[in-house]
Amino acid sequence: MTILLVDDEQRDRKWLKDLLCDELAAHGPFHEGTNGQEAVELASKLRPQLIFLDIKMPILSGIKAAEQILKEHPEIGVIILSNFSDEVYVRQLWKIVPPDGAFGYVLKNASNEQVLEAARAVLSGDCWIHPGIARVIQRTQNRAQSLTAAEYEALICIALGMTDSAIARQLYLTEKAVQSRLKSLYSKLSIPGRGESREAEFNQRCRAVYLSNQRGLINQSELEDWESKLMSSQARAN
Repeated sequence: MTILLVDDEQRDRKWLKDLLCDELAAHGPFHEGTNGQEAVELASKLRPQLIFLDIKMPILSGIKAAEQILKEHPEIGVIILSNFSDEVYVRQLWKIVPPDGAFGYVLKNASNEQVLEAARAVLSGDCWIHPGIARVIQRTQNRAQSLTAAEYEALICIALGMTDSAIARQLYLTEKAVQSRLKSLYSKLSIPGRGESREAEFNQRCRAVYLSNQRGLINQSELEDWESKLMSSQARAN
């Protein structure tokens, strides 16, 4: 048995290791990593029961590391430990966790007892979600509020400043189809249509980006990843 702790902050690794050594020594030894790539390599080498992964790390993020690890070793329990309750991270985690997998999402402001509770739950094959993001999860599961993949793509494109014609070319759609996706996006974000209220004085695109950023649907890291993918796609096309 072994547990892997991966975080680029030495202080956070020490806190976590000291806590687990005191309370869950029987599940040791405890190994450490400092970035997502190390997490992937150590997971293959050590085959731990449980991995704690910080979300924001150099080389490879915690989410991307978890995706690679779970693809190769779906039996490993994963706990995401993060300062962030952004909805974008919850959406990403839901996509990569196996339906019958054991996982947890713990905010770094959690109490020691909550961290231990999450560890025990995942070690036993269960799931544990921090109460602080319960509302976020409920929203992602609410069809009236949760964005579809198509709506989310449209959101990312307008957040990157793309025009309707550019979005249409990138997604292989007609401009009419792009406008339909945007209309659906605005509805999900409760942005009135033109002439529906005084709020229509807002530019709908700018309002959508603002509200999505506020809600945690997008963030700088996610936009940079998407921009990189789009540029790579355009380079291949040319």
